[in-house]
Amino acid sequence: MTTAGRPRHKRPPARDLQVLRTVDLTPSMRRITLGGEELNGFLDEHNGPNVKVFVPQLGQERPVLPVLDPETNRYIWPSQRERPTMRTYTVRRYDEQRGELDIDFVLHEHRGVASSWAREAKPGDRLGIMGPGGKTCRPGDWYLLVGDQTALPAISAIVEKLPVTARGQVFVEVADEAEEQHIECPPDLQWTWLHRNGTPAGQSRQLISAVQSLEIPVETGVSAWVAGESGIVRGIRRHLRNERGLDPKSVLAIGYWKNGMAEPEYHDKHNHDRDY
Repeated sequence: MTTAGRPRHKRPPARDLQVLRTVDLTPSMRRITLGGEELNGFLDEHNGPNVKVFVPQLGQERPVLPVLDPETNRYIWPSQRERPTMRTYTVRRYDEQRGELDIDFVLHEHRGVASSWAREAKPGDRLGIMGPGGKTCRPGDWYLLVGDQTALPAISAIVEKLPVTARGQVFVEVADEAEEQHIECPPDLQWTWLHRNGTPAGQSRQLISAVQSLEIPVETGVSAWVAGESGIVRGIRRHLRNERGLDPKSVLAIGYWKNGMAEPEYHDKHNHDRDY
Protein backbone atom coordinates (compact mmCIF):
# COMPACT_ATOMS: atom_id res chain seq x y z
CA MET A 1 0.00 0.00 0.00
CA THR A 2 1.02 3.60 -0.59
CA THR A 3 0.43 6.68 1.56
CA ALA A 4 -1.00 9.96 0.23
CA GLY A 5 0.51 13.38 0.95
CA ARG A 6 -0.18 15.33 4.13
CA PRO A 7 -3.78 16.66 4.20
CA ARG A 8 -4.78 20.20 5.09
CA HIS A 9 -7.97 19.22 6.94
CA LYS A 10 -9.58 16.20 8.51
CA ARG A 11 -10.61 13.71 5.88
CA PRO A 12 -13.71 11.51 5.75
CA PRO A 13 -13.29 7.75 6.00
CA ALA A 14 -14.09 5.35 3.19
CA ARG A 15 -17.27 3.40 3.92
CA ASP A 16 -18.24 -0.10 2.78
CA LEU A 17 -21.99 -0.02 2.04
CA GLN A 18 -24.57 -2.52 0.89
CA VAL A 19 -27.13 -2.19 -1.89
CA LEU A 20 -30.58 -2.18 -0.26
CA ARG A 21 -32.68 -1.78 -3.40
CA THR A 22 -32.66 -0.47 -6.96
CA VAL A 23 -35.31 1.26 -9.05
CA ASP A 24 -35.25 2.37 -12.68
CA LEU A 25 -36.37 6.00 -12.79
CA THR A 26 -36.21 6.15 -16.58
CA PRO A 27 -34.88 3.84 -19.31
CA SER A 28 -31.32 5.07 -18.66
CA MET A 29 -31.36 6.30 -15.04
CA ARG A 30 -31.21 3.87 -12.13
CA ARG A 31 -31.46 4.82 -8.46
CA ILE A 32 -29.45 2.67 -6.07
CA THR A 33 -30.19 2.90 -2.36
CA LEU A 34 -27.26 2.09 -0.09
CA GLY A 35 -27.11 1.41 3.62
CA GLY A 36 -25.21 -0.35 6.36
CA GLU A 37 -23.63 0.33 9.73
CA GLU A 38 -20.74 2.26 8.18
CA LEU A 39 -23.17 4.92 6.95
CA ASN A 40 -23.58 6.09 10.56
CA GLY A 41 -22.13 9.56 11.07
CA PHE A 42 -22.14 10.34 7.34
CA LEU A 43 -22.74 14.07 7.92
CA ASP A 44 -21.14 14.39 11.35
CA GLU A 45 -18.01 16.25 10.22
CA HIS A 46 -18.34 16.74 6.45
CA ASN A 47 -20.92 18.10 4.05
CA GLY A 48 -21.26 18.66 0.33
CA PRO A 49 -23.20 17.47 -2.71
CA ASN A 50 -20.87 14.70 -3.92
CA VAL A 51 -19.28 11.43 -2.90
CA LYS A 52 -16.54 9.32 -4.40
CA VAL A 53 -17.76 5.81 -5.17
CA PHE A 54 -15.47 2.79 -5.24
CA VAL A 55 -16.53 0.05 -7.63
CA PRO A 56 -15.07 -3.38 -6.84
CA GLN A 57 -12.94 -5.06 -9.44
CA LEU A 58 -14.29 -8.07 -11.31
CA GLY A 59 -14.15 -11.07 -9.02
CA GLN A 60 -14.22 -9.00 -5.81
CA GLU A 61 -17.29 -9.31 -3.59
CA ARG A 62 -16.54 -5.92 -2.08
CA PRO A 63 -14.10 -3.12 -2.93
CA VAL A 64 -10.71 -2.93 -1.23
CA LEU A 65 -10.93 0.56 0.27
CA PRO A 66 -8.31 3.08 1.36
CA VAL A 67 -7.83 3.18 5.12
CA LEU A 68 -7.66 6.51 6.98
CA ASP A 69 -4.78 6.51 9.46
CA PRO A 70 -6.18 8.27 12.58
CA GLU A 71 -2.75 9.43 13.71
CA THR A 72 -1.55 10.98 10.46
CA ASN A 73 -4.99 11.71 8.92
CA ARG A 74 -3.66 10.27 5.67
CA TYR A 75 -5.09 7.57 3.44
CA ILE A 76 -3.30 4.29 2.99
CA TRP A 77 -4.32 3.13 -0.46
CA PRO A 78 -4.49 -0.45 -1.69
CA SER A 79 -2.07 -1.61 -4.35
CA GLN A 80 -2.91 -0.97 -7.99
CA ARG A 81 -3.71 -4.66 -8.37
CA GLU A 82 -6.48 -4.44 -5.75
CA ARG A 83 -7.52 -0.80 -6.08
CA PRO A 84 -11.18 -0.25 -7.01
CA THR A 85 -12.38 2.08 -9.75
CA MET A 86 -13.20 5.52 -8.31
CA ARG A 87 -15.83 7.87 -9.74
CA THR A 88 -17.69 10.97 -8.52
CA TYR A 89 -21.47 10.97 -8.01
CA THR A 90 -24.12 13.22 -6.50
CA VAL A 91 -25.83 12.41 -3.23
CA ARG A 92 -29.41 12.38 -4.47
CA ARG A 93 -30.92 11.75 -1.03
CA TYR A 94 -29.64 11.00 2.45
CA ASP A 95 -32.07 9.81 5.13
CA GLU A 96 -30.32 9.70 8.48
CA GLN A 97 -33.36 8.24 10.26
CA ARG A 98 -33.65 5.30 7.87
CA GLY A 99 -29.92 4.97 7.32
CA GLU A 100 -30.20 5.25 3.53
CA LEU A 101 -28.22 6.99 0.81
CA ASP A 102 -29.53 7.31 -2.76
CA ILE A 103 -27.26 7.67 -5.79
CA ASP A 104 -28.67 7.97 -9.32
CA PHE A 105 -26.58 6.34 -12.05
CA VAL A 106 -26.84 7.08 -15.76
CA LEU A 107 -26.74 3.77 -17.63
CA HIS A 108 -24.46 4.88 -20.44
CA GLU A 109 -24.54 3.10 -23.78
CA HIS A 110 -20.74 2.77 -23.75
CA ARG A 111 -20.98 0.80 -20.47
CA GLY A 112 -18.28 2.40 -18.36
CA VAL A 113 -17.15 0.71 -15.16
CA ALA A 114 -19.59 2.44 -12.79
CA SER A 115 -22.46 2.33 -15.28
CA SER A 116 -21.93 -1.39 -15.89
CA TRP A 117 -21.86 -2.05 -12.16
CA ALA A 118 -25.08 -0.10 -11.62
CA ARG A 119 -26.81 -1.92 -14.47
CA GLU A 120 -26.20 -5.28 -12.78
CA ALA A 121 -26.42 -4.19 -9.12
CA LYS A 122 -28.79 -6.10 -6.85
CA PRO A 123 -29.59 -6.09 -3.12
CA GLY A 124 -26.65 -7.36 -1.11
CA ASP A 125 -23.96 -6.11 -3.50
CA ARG A 126 -21.24 -3.90 -2.02
CA LEU A 127 -20.10 -0.41 -3.01
CA GLY A 128 -17.60 1.87 -1.30
CA ILE A 129 -18.09 5.60 -0.84
CA MET A 130 -16.02 8.47 0.52
CA GLY A 131 -17.29 11.93 1.37
CA PRO A 132 -19.37 13.96 1.19
CA GLY A 133 -17.65 17.00 -0.29
CA GLY A 134 -17.64 19.46 -3.16
CA LYS A 135 -19.42 22.73 -3.86
CA THR A 136 -22.96 23.60 -4.83
CA CYS A 137 -24.58 26.77 -6.14
CA ARG A 138 -24.49 29.91 -4.04
CA PRO A 139 -27.65 31.46 -2.58
CA GLY A 140 -29.13 34.02 -4.94
CA ASP A 141 -32.18 36.10 -5.81
CA TRP A 142 -32.52 34.41 -9.22
CA TYR A 143 -31.21 30.96 -10.17
CA LEU A 144 -29.98 29.56 -13.45
CA LEU A 145 -29.40 25.78 -13.37
CA VAL A 146 -28.16 24.12 -16.55
CA GLY A 147 -27.02 20.60 -17.30
CA ASP A 148 -27.28 17.40 -19.28
CA GLN A 149 -28.56 14.07 -17.98
CA THR A 150 -25.42 13.45 -15.92
CA ALA A 151 -26.18 16.68 -14.03
CA LEU A 152 -29.87 15.89 -13.48
CA PRO A 153 -29.39 14.27 -10.03
CA ALA A 154 -27.43 17.30 -8.81
CA ILE A 155 -29.89 19.81 -10.28
CA SER A 156 -32.81 17.91 -8.76
CA ALA A 157 -31.15 17.86 -5.34
CA ILE A 158 -30.43 21.61 -5.57
CA VAL A 159 -34.00 22.45 -6.60
CA GLU A 160 -35.54 20.40 -3.82
CA LYS A 161 -33.52 22.34 -1.24
CA LEU A 162 -34.40 25.81 -2.57
CA PRO A 163 -36.89 27.97 -0.67
CA VAL A 164 -40.43 28.01 -2.01
CA THR A 165 -39.89 31.67 -2.99
CA ALA A 166 -36.95 30.85 -5.31
CA ARG A 167 -37.11 32.29 -8.83
CA GLY A 168 -35.22 31.38 -11.97
CA GLN A 169 -34.80 28.98 -14.86
CA VAL A 170 -33.73 25.34 -15.18
CA PHE A 171 -32.59 23.77 -18.46
CA VAL A 172 -31.95 20.01 -18.55
CA GLU A 173 -31.04 18.15 -21.73
CA VAL A 174 -32.00 14.48 -22.02
CA ALA A 175 -32.31 11.98 -24.86
CA ASP A 176 -36.10 12.20 -25.25
CA GLU A 177 -39.38 12.53 -23.38
CA ALA A 178 -38.99 9.09 -21.78
CA GLU A 179 -35.99 10.40 -19.81
CA GLU A 180 -37.92 13.19 -18.11
CA GLN A 181 -38.57 12.95 -14.36
CA HIS A 182 -41.07 14.68 -12.12
CA ILE A 183 -39.24 17.13 -9.86
CA GLU A 184 -41.05 19.35 -7.36
CA CYS A 185 -40.16 22.98 -8.15
CA PRO A 186 -40.92 26.30 -6.49
CA PRO A 187 -43.74 27.97 -8.47
CA ASP A 188 -41.51 30.75 -9.83
CA LEU A 189 -38.72 28.43 -10.95
CA GLN A 190 -39.31 27.44 -14.57
CA TRP A 191 -38.11 23.94 -15.55
CA THR A 192 -37.54 23.29 -19.26
CA TRP A 193 -36.64 19.90 -20.75
CA LEU A 194 -34.57 19.83 -23.93
CA HIS A 195 -34.54 16.65 -26.06
CA ARG A 196 -31.53 15.54 -28.11
CA ASN A 197 -33.75 13.36 -30.33
CA GLY A 198 -30.93 11.21 -31.69
CA THR A 199 -28.04 13.66 -31.39
CA PRO A 200 -25.22 11.99 -29.43
CA ALA A 201 -24.72 13.20 -25.86
CA GLY A 202 -22.22 16.04 -25.67
CA GLN A 203 -22.69 17.06 -29.31
CA SER A 204 -25.94 18.99 -29.06
CA ARG A 205 -25.89 22.79 -28.79
CA GLN A 206 -29.36 23.02 -27.26
CA LEU A 207 -28.16 24.01 -23.80
CA ILE A 208 -25.91 26.76 -25.12
CA SER A 209 -28.65 28.08 -27.42
CA ALA A 210 -31.23 28.04 -24.62
CA VAL A 211 -28.98 30.07 -22.31
CA GLN A 212 -28.08 32.51 -25.09
CA SER A 213 -31.77 33.12 -25.78
CA LEU A 214 -32.75 33.51 -22.14
CA GLU A 215 -33.56 36.87 -20.60
CA ILE A 216 -31.46 36.97 -17.42
CA PRO A 217 -32.17 39.69 -14.82
CA VAL A 218 -28.50 40.57 -14.39
CA GLU A 219 -29.36 43.48 -12.10
CA THR A 220 -30.48 40.99 -9.45
CA GLY A 221 -28.32 38.57 -7.49
CA VAL A 222 -27.99 35.79 -10.07
CA SER A 223 -26.62 32.42 -9.01
CA ALA A 224 -25.70 30.19 -11.95
CA TRP A 225 -24.82 26.49 -11.74
CA VAL A 226 -23.75 24.63 -14.89
CA ALA A 227 -22.57 21.04 -15.33
CA GLY A 228 -22.25 18.45 -18.08
CA GLU A 229 -19.90 17.80 -20.98
CA SER A 230 -16.68 19.81 -20.83
CA GLY A 231 -16.98 21.76 -24.08
CA ILE A 232 -20.63 22.66 -23.48
CA VAL A 233 -19.93 23.80 -19.92
CA ARG A 234 -16.99 25.99 -20.95
CA GLY A 235 -19.06 27.59 -23.71
CA ILE A 236 -21.90 28.48 -21.33
CA ARG A 237 -19.49 29.80 -18.71
CA ARG A 238 -17.81 32.09 -21.27
CA HIS A 239 -21.19 33.37 -22.41
CA LEU A 240 -22.41 34.13 -18.89
CA ARG A 241 -19.23 35.89 -17.85
CA ASN A 242 -18.12 37.62 -21.02
CA GLU A 243 -21.38 38.42 -22.82
CA ARG A 244 -23.81 38.69 -19.91
CA GLY A 245 -21.31 40.23 -17.50
CA LEU A 246 -22.08 37.98 -14.54
CA ASP A 247 -19.68 38.09 -11.62
CA PRO A 248 -17.36 35.06 -11.99
CA LYS A 249 -18.04 34.22 -8.35
CA SER A 250 -21.74 33.82 -9.14
CA VAL A 251 -21.11 31.19 -11.84
CA LEU A 252 -20.20 27.68 -10.72
CA ALA A 253 -19.45 25.62 -13.84
CA ILE A 254 -18.09 22.07 -13.64
CA GLY A 255 -17.35 19.64 -16.42
CA TYR A 256 -18.69 16.27 -15.33
CA TRP A 257 -17.26 14.46 -18.34
CA LYS A 258 -15.38 15.03 -21.58
CA ASN A 259 -16.00 13.35 -24.92
CA GLY A 260 -13.48 10.58 -25.52
CA MET A 261 -11.88 10.75 -22.07
CA ALA A 262 -12.42 8.69 -18.90
CA GLU A 263 -13.00 10.58 -15.64
CA PRO A 264 -9.58 9.91 -14.05
CA GLU A 265 -7.76 11.23 -17.14
CA TYR A 266 -10.13 14.21 -17.39
CA HIS A 267 -9.58 15.02 -13.72
CA ASP A 268 -5.79 14.72 -13.95
CA LYS A 269 -5.44 16.78 -17.14
CA HIS A 270 -8.21 19.35 -16.76
CA ASN A 271 -9.52 19.15 -13.15
CA HIS A 272 -13.07 19.01 -14.55
CA ASP A 273 -12.53 22.48 -16.07
CA ARG A 274 -12.84 24.12 -12.67
CA ASP A 275 -11.43 27.62 -12.34
CA TYR A 276 -11.87 28.18 -8.62
